[in-house]
Amino acid sequence: MNTPQENPKNVITLDMISQQKAEKLEEIRASKKRIVDNARQIFHPTETLNSANTLMNNFSSGMVIFNGVLTGFKIIKRIRSFFKKK
Repeated sequence: MNTPQENPKNVITLDMISQQKAEKLEEIRASKKRIVDNARQIFHPTETLNSANTLMNNFSSGMVIFNGVLTGFKIIKRIRSFFKKK
C-alpha cells in the first residue's frame, strides 16, 4: 500500500520551534522598544528655560484642550439631533 513518505527538508522539530519563538520574541521586544522611544520623542514636552515660552506653551495647551471640549460638545449635539423626535 501507499505509505506517506516524509521529506527530510520539511521536518520541524521542537527545538526549531522554540528557537523561532525566541527569535520572534526578541524581534517583538526590539520593536516595542523602538515604538516606545518614538512615542517619547513625539509626546515628551520640550524643556524651555524662558518663562515667556513656558507661558505660551501653557496657553497653547489650554487652547487645545478648550478646542477639544468644544468639538466634543458639537459632536454630541449633532448625534443627539439624529435621535430627536420631530
